[in-house]
Amino acid sequence: MQEWNDDQIKQALIEKQSFAVFFHTPFCGTCKVAGRMLDVALTIEPELPLKACNANYAGASVQKWKISSIPCIVVVEKGIAARFIYAVKSVDYLLAELRHLTGMQHLRIVASSDFPENTP
Repeated sequence: MQEWNDDQIKQALIEKQSFAVFFHTPFCGTCKVAGRMLDVALTIEPELPLKACNANYAGASVQKWKISSIPCIVVVEKGIAARFIYAVKSVDYLLAELRHLTGMQHLRIVASSDFPENTP
């Protein structure tokens, strides 16, 4: 996941891009777990326009969006913050929330338990 700063976020907003920014801090344990889940999501769906940002060095973005706690994923659609994800529930949940940025929202993770013939 590429690390962005305030200037890169501001430029992407000016260009009306669609992307998501994962705000974190280095000593946040929940952020580390969320980061691992996002890494798995990126492995499954490498086209996700997902960036990371250390909230300690992104005061302008944190203030502009009034981010109240971290971890926080800000979903930006065409240059406008559309959603704020504070509860990182599962990889499947993250993919469902972020896939629309790539136009692949119809896909989902399928577990073997979704098929009754595969269960004992």
